[in-house]
Amino acid sequence: MASKHAWKIELVPWDHMSPEHVQRMYDQRVACGWREQEVPLWVEAAKKGGKIFYWAFLSEAVPDREELLKKHTEKYPKEATPLRDTAAEIRLVPRQPTNAEFVPIGHVAVDIHEPEEDAKLGLPTTGTIWIHQLYISRALHRGGFGAGTMAKIETLATQDPMNAKIMALDTISKEMQTVSAFTDILYGEGEGQIPLPSVSNEDWYTKLGYNAFQREKNAFTSEPKQGVTVSIDLVYMKKVIA
Repeated sequence: MASKHAWKIELVPWDHMSPEHVQRMYDQRVACGWREQEVPLWVEAAKKGGKIFYWAFLSEAVPDREELLKKHTEKYPKEATPLRDTAAEIRLVPRQPTNAEFVPIGHVAVDIHEPEEDAKLGLPTTGTIWIHQLYISRALHRGGFGAGTMAKIETLATQDPMNAKIMALDTISKEMQTVSAFTDILYGEGEGQIPLPSVSNEDWYTKLGYNAFQREKNAFTSEPKQGVTVSIDLVYMKKVIA
């Protein structure tokens, strides 16, 4: 069933060759609280036709659009300056950028993994597309913009050149987002605390039609703050989209 929120969001490719786009990606990852140090790696991956990001921005059809943008930029003043659609390629496939201005309120990435990786997880080695690094401004949560972004990226992934049949993703396990011993480490405490999610990632993706099919303990180590590391448990989820 199509998302009732898809109309709220438009997508435009991240321009990994633009200093302004790269800086904005860094700023949004800092706001997200995860993996800002990986932005240079994503630039290099994009140059080779790998993982590609899309900016999410509010559709002109959103009735309170200007008020929402003000809410976003007041919380994140570094993001007040619009970007322009300047990406000249998507996964090495040329495109004609529009040069239109937009203010991204978040982003999402899609990638194609090696067939061996998909096979190891019991996924089809062709037609499986992965979603990564979904982020929506914390000033605009609970407005349906995350669901709208997911709906738009799913539709885009079914088209050339990706031709997705299954969307897959991995996310932090529900348990790690609901046990205080983990949340204090992952989200911080006091003035510097990142707001805790109102619903776990796993439950949120389940509501969007994704099904958990595998779990992995201690999948990778994260350093949420200097000198503090934690092993992250992942849940793998998938959804048939075509």
